[in-house]
Amino acid sequence: MFNQDHPLLTWLNHRALFLQEMIHLEGRVSMWSCSECDGPNPEYKCQDCFGSELHCSTCILSVHAHHPLHQLQKWNGQYFKQISLKALGLHIQLGHITGQQCVNPHRAFNDDFVIIDIFSIHEVSLDFCGCAIAESHMQQLLRISLFPSTTSDPKTAATFRILEQYHLLSFESKISAYEFYHGLHRMSDNTGLLLIKDQYESFMWMIREWCHLKMLKCSGRGHNPKGVEATAQGECAVLCPACPHPGKNLPDNWKDAPRRWLYGLFLAIDVNFRLKRKAVSNDSVNPSLSSGWTYFMEDEAYKGFLDSNSDHIQEKSTCSSHNAVNMADTKSNRGPAATGLGTVNCARHNMKQPNAVGDLQKGER
Repeated sequence: MFNQDHPLLTWLNHRALFLQEMIHLEGRVSMWSCSECDGPNPEYKCQDCFGSELHCSTCILSVHAHHPLHQLQKWNGQYFKQISLKALGLHIQLGHITGQQCVNPHRAFNDDFVIIDIFSIHEVSLDFCGCAIAESHMQQLLRISLFPSTTSDPKTAATFRILEQYHLLSFESKISAYEFYHGLHRMSDNTGLLLIKDQYESFMWMIREWCHLKMLKCSGRGHNPKGVEATAQGECAVLCPACPHPGKNLPDNWKDAPRRWLYGLFLAIDVNFRLKRKAVSNDSVNPSLSSGWTYFMEDEAYKGFLDSNSDHIQEKSTCSSHNAVNMADTKSNRGPAATGLGTVNCARHNMKQPNAVGDLQKGER
């Protein structure tokens, strides 16, 4: 009898069946002929394809011509052992329709191109197109939704879907890139016995570039006739949809309204003195991709303003027991590149204003 209020109690009656079927799938599941050609003794199965059919080596390559990033297993007489499509001879040809031969293929450097995908980190055999009308290697990868880690002679790429997946999870679950990447590493080999190249640093570069490109795309910068470089200061910032914006969500005669204060914008200043950033890098090593295009001030102009006002003395607060301001300048600022963060928000909805966020160099300065 099914108990809707206690589904776990109902499931306990079927626990042995679930365990039996899980173990059953780790064997040959009573299949002794290839599901495609009906040949004897098939040895290969795919972990990502739907179903548990077994194939011979010829058929497994044929059915995966359009799925080169699937994970395969080979029966060794006792159990299934992981094997790659590369080891079976599958090549990924860029610059042409899948299945079409290139008359001048260029093999990727050292024939060990790495692709980071949702379920695994793959080492593949990849050939670039070397025809007379061929695009650059970087563009050939982008045309099949592979994001190259470098712009010159790329040896690593990530699929668009894995970058999009991390981008969403970083907001929803707050997972770090380190945890996410090493989770993929575990999915590729959870025993630690296989040698998988560490591409964590490359993954970090690609994630940062992906997020930057998504911001430009969502801001409509890709349709600007003058190009991305024509982006104005604060133009990529997301404006508070509930705050008043003339020409967008206000009536045409709002200036003549009897209760004009209804359309006023209320701003507030918020400062965090504990949000310190250590001086571990510099702009030449770790440059900003969109300095001044969103919420933070453009760095050079901001620092120039601070230098020109370096002799300004912070006014003491007259508020009772308001030590956050009065004690800010007394804290040690040796080591950090920034001793805090100051923002200007809309007071009603706490959304940041464009170009209204800046690092604190010393106290509230």
